[in-house]
Amino acid sequence: MKKRRFCRGFAVWLCICLGLTGCGMFQNQKSPEAWFKQTLGGLAGIDSFKFNGEAAVRTQSEKGFRESLAYEGILTEHDKLTIRSMLPAQAAGKNASNAMRTSSYHAAESGFRRQDGHWVHLFSEGSAALGTSLARFNPLAQLDAIDKLPKQIREASGAARGTKVLRIELTPPAAKQWLAEQLETEMDAVRKQAEESDQGLSAKEKRRLTDVWNKGNGQMKQMLEHAEVEMVYYLTIDKRTGFPVKLSSESDIRYLNLHHREEHEQMVNDVAFHP
Repeated sequence: MKKRRFCRGFAVWLCICLGLTGCGMFQNQKSPEAWFKQTLGGLAGIDSFKFNGEAAVRTQSEKGFRESLAYEGILTEHDKLTIRSMLPAQAAGKNASNAMRTSSYHAAESGFRRQDGHWVHLFSEGSAALGTSLARFNPLAQLDAIDKLPKQIREASGAARGTKVLRIELTPPAAKQWLAEQLETEMDAVRKQAEESDQGLSAKEKRRLTDVWNKGNGQMKQMLEHAEVEMVYYLTIDKRTGFPVKLSSESDIRYLNLHHREEHEQMVNDVAFHP
């Protein structure tokens, strides 16, 4: 009788544990790759959420970050995305007034729509220079790219209670490929803007614009050809919901400039998600 009760009790305990999707023992056994896939799957099923982020660039000749950009975005209707650049990060710090944080201080805004797994640019308003760069700060496009590219994923230490942090490092060729794709997208956006704004220009002026774009595009490809690129992402996930809390990235780029001197740039980007 005791043996029978023991077996029956064990079976009940096992059924309960297997029936609880939030059972800590089984959650802890989930691989980092499985956590990443779960987060992407969860995002794909959400119709709307907001995010805000900050990016900065530092070169080898400067101790601090020489350029910074704060931005925010909103996803609506599952496939419509709007990203706005805000005040420079240093101007939007704790000393900035609430009035300085309003939408009237957005320097640029760009809209995108997801079509066939890609994000298509719809419009840009405000600063043309910033507008063409905002696509790079689309966290959904970043996660989609990470999913497709060769990488190594492992769990990082130091996660806050109730969260899981994944360290995702792209292979060097994949990092270089992803950087090239982003820069080429921005160059195409610049070319399209130039074509839309060249109405009324003479044929000679249009040729000059085309020559300028071709020169810039050629120089970009030349520098990329021998560049060394490293990209590491840190994805923080809410263990209870599987929703991303934060996506941080560190990009390290070494290349030869047009004077054949080695340059070293670092870019960091942090974006927080708000369901």
